[in-house]
Amino acid sequence: MDDEWIVSMMINIKTKIPPPLVALTFGFLVNYTKSIFPKIEIGWGGVFGSFMIITGLFIILSAIILFKKYKTTITPLNPSNATKLIVHGIYKFSRNPMYLGLLLILSGISIIQNPIGGLLFVPLFILYLNHFQIAPEESAMLNLFKDDFLKYKENVRRWI
Repeated sequence: MDDEWIVSMMINIKTKIPPPLVALTFGFLVNYTKSIFPKIEIGWGGVFGSFMIITGLFIILSAIILFKKYKTTITPLNPSNATKLIVHGIYKFSRNPMYLGLLLILSGISIIQNPIGGLLFVPLFILYLNHFQIAPEESAMLNLFKDDFLKYKENVRRWI
């Protein structure tokens, strides 16, 4: 069997659930469990949470615009289909700005709806993405872009 085919299959096994759906699930869990945890009012929590949500949306939109500009795949379900390693714009600061945006949105929702639930579910969201999404994507990027990806990985952090 071809090594690239094996790598592709291993990546596809892990990257089956779209990250926005994962974020939505964790957001549901934060909201659903607010009756379980004691209510905590955070002064200016609504403003700060809203700011985080808006910032997350802006970061995601910035990343999507770059994917469209460079005409490469935006879908995270098959990272082996990427045709370009994007290292400009928001990607100079984070290797995963779309996931960073989802994290900010989930954190903002948590601050507004259920801060204690957020303390539980936001770290689980990060762990899930690191293991089931980012690690397989980085394997695919290394396979596709080799030294260029290694250099990029040395200079730009995974999250921020």
